Amino acid sequence: VGRRFDISQLGELPSNVHVEPWVDQADVLAEAGVVVCHGGSGTTFGALAAGVPLVIVPLFADQFANGPKVAEAKAGVVLNTGLDTGGGRRLLSEVDAVSIAEAIETVRGHSSFRQHARRIAAEMAQAPTADDLLNELTTTR
Repeated sequence: VGRRFDISQLGELPSNVHVEPWVDQADVLAEAGVVVCHGGSGTTFGALAAGVPLVIVPLFADQFANGPKVAEAKAGVVLNTGLDTGGGRRLLSEVDAVSIAEAIETVRGHSSFRQHARRIAAEMAQAPTADDLLNELTTTR
């Protein structure tokens, strides 16, 4: 919830909910069955690098490009719940919860999404790092 958020503002929470001010993303992804996010590059690449399938609900910027790419790679699904009927952006509402929950169950219920995410993770692990590429560029000249 962030280091400055007063957790008491959330009120009474279900017994299966645990709230922390901050948890490292890599630690969370190592335990995740599916990642639900807006499809920003950081979380999308992090989930894929960890081999975790995604449910992407784009809201702005690169998210509308990232979501379809994940779906094309069969590593998750993308929902257009952040768009109105004219293609403009709108805020998510309680109405969207049903579609998001269904997408989560679809991704969790079909192991192929995780298999594709793991395939992408393996490809990403084989790619050279930015440091490796920079070193190669600076030493070959």
